[in-house]
Amino acid sequence: MSTSRQFSESRAIPTRTVLINDTTQLPHDYCTTPGGTLFSTTPGGTRIIYDRKFLLDRRNSPIAQTPPAHLPAIPGVTSQNIPRENKKNEANNHVNHRDGKPTTGGFQMT
Repeated sequence: MSTSRQFSESRAIPTRTVLINDTTQLPHDYCTTPGGTLFSTTPGGTRIIYDRKFLLDRRNSPIAQTPPAHLPAIPGVTSQNIPRENKKNEANNHVNHRDGKPTTGGFQMT
């Protein structure tokens, strides 16, 4: 068996900087690195890394304001009002045996 190995020379990954003028030019799916860098890929596999300066400029965009406009009213999610029916159900969600002891599981210990 031969243990000889041939090492190839390292090459830099080609990169280019593209100026984006509008948020509609951004893709819909993003990924993040553990360091917080945002990146995305095109259908062809090209990796797109977003510049910190560009993202900081976009934080003042009307789309980035909280709360976002045109969200449906979902109680407890997009609005603070929680229906009273849910509060009543939470208080009565335990089951008691005939002897007054609450259930502890699916198996009976002897």
